[in-house]
Order: sequence, then structure tokens, then C-alpha cells
Amino acid sequence: MKKLQLFLITAFVVLSLTTVSAQNFRGGLRAGYTATQISGDNLAGFNKLGAYAGGYVMWRFVQNEHWAIQPEINFVMKGSSAFLRANAAGNIGAKYVLTLYYIEVPVLVKYRIVKGLEVELGPTFGVLVGSTEKDANGLMPARMPFRRFELCGMGGVSYIFKEHYGLNLRYVNSIIPVRVNDGKHSSYRNDRKQFNSEIAFSFFYQF
Repeated sequence: MKKLQLFLITAFVVLSLTTVSAQNFRGGLRAGYTATQISGDNLAGFNKLGAYAGGYVMWRFVQNEHWAIQPEINFVMKGSSAFLRANAAGNIGAKYVLTLYYIEVPVLVKYRIVKGLEVELGPTFGVLVGSTEKDANGLMPARMPFRRFELCGMGGVSYIFKEHYGLNLRYVNSIIPVRVNDGKHSSYRNDRKQFNSEIAFSFFYQF
């Protein structure tokens, strides 16, 4: 808990200093959803839907307004899922739902291609604040925990369709594994290194 508090305090200080020192800045709020999967769990497809919300500050270089820096703080739900459905052969698969809750701080470099259209790229630092892993019988015991901290790479595109309103599409992937089985826990869907993969779509309001 102390590490999480320190992480959040540091993130808010960074955002506050950015706001105070910048002379050409904007702020904003975003809300949307994620479609995610876990590479290494023997499942395929971005089948897990989750919430995505947060805020940001963005400042542009005075010398060249095509470029900007944008740190953020977001709440993100990630994970993986497989539901009871029959395949082509009529066989029913096993139910599995993994949900991960992260507080993330992306630090993005943005480039304006044309007015209203921007691309973005940068690292994302995350803290895992909760998780649940279930099968058809409920919560799964004896599972290897996920790493508390996450490092990802993020790339995306934003479009401002009205003065203060825009849409954003992003792809995010873990750079280091979020879980590696230590051989002391159940290996069900955890026999390889696991990485988060995420597609995020959000609507944002820019002040």
C-alpha cells in the first residue's frame, strides 16, 4: 500500500509541476473501454472487455507546435476470457475469466500530422491494484500472483472532431512479463511467460 501511495503521489506531483511550468498547455479527461488478451495463456483474441478512464495534461513546444508531451493518469481494466461455447466439432470449452485492475501513468510524445489529427508514442508505467481469476467453479485457488508493477509500450492516434471533443485509439503491450510461473503454483493457463496486450478506445474532452 505504501508503494502504491508513493507512486500516486509522485505521479500527481509530476502532473502538477508540468501544469505550473508549461506555458502552452491543455488538460483533459477521457473515458472509454479496453479489449484485452494475455499472451501466453493458450487463448487467442481480444475477448476481455473493461473500463478505461483518466486525465491528462499536454503541453506543446513553443518552437514547433507540431510536437507535444502528454503525461496521464488512467484507470485500466485488462485480462483474458474464454466462455462456455461450442466449437465446430461441438465440444464445449472451459470458462475462464481473468480481470486485472491497473493505475497507469503514460508519458507520451505526440506529433500533429494535420489540424485535429495526431499520433502518439511512449512508455507506460503501471501499478496492479487488484485482480480476480475465475473458472466455472468460481475463484481459482493456488494461482501464481501477477507482478505488482508493469512497464508497457504504447502507440495511438487521436482525432479532435470539435474544438474540445475527440476520439482516441491505442495499442498497448507489456515490455516485461506480467506473470511467470515459479513452479510452485498451478500451471493452468500459466505454463509460459505472460504479457498484457490491449486495444483501448476512448472519448476525451480537452479543456
